[in-house]
Amino acid sequence: MKTRTIIISLTALLCAVSCKEETELQVPNPPPPHTNVKSAELDNEAVYRFQTDKDQMLNSMIRYDYTKKKYVLDISEQDTRSIGITTQMYKDAIKRVEEMNKVNIERLQ
Repeated sequence: MKTRTIIISLTALLCAVSCKEETELQVPNPPPPHTNVKSAELDNEAVYRFQTDKDQMLNSMIRYDYTKKKYVLDISEQDTRSIGITTQMYKDAIKRVEEMNKVNIERLQ
């Protein structure tokens, strides 16, 4: 009878301990594919894409000259080529600046 009680007690103790370990080791299910997941890795990738976007680089170089009261592209064509921006992209940026100045002139009149 004593042996039977000890065996039952040990069995119950082992079951309790093993169940506790399973709950601690549970791994959350991964999200289904094709869903938006926010993580540090995706944030780092987004920052990298933003920093290497050539159009964004050109747009960040558009400045407003308060003395002349117009927008200017504050980078030379040679400098744009040295950072990997094509001549066509540079010309497109110049056109954007010209359009911004046209709108600005109309607004000031």
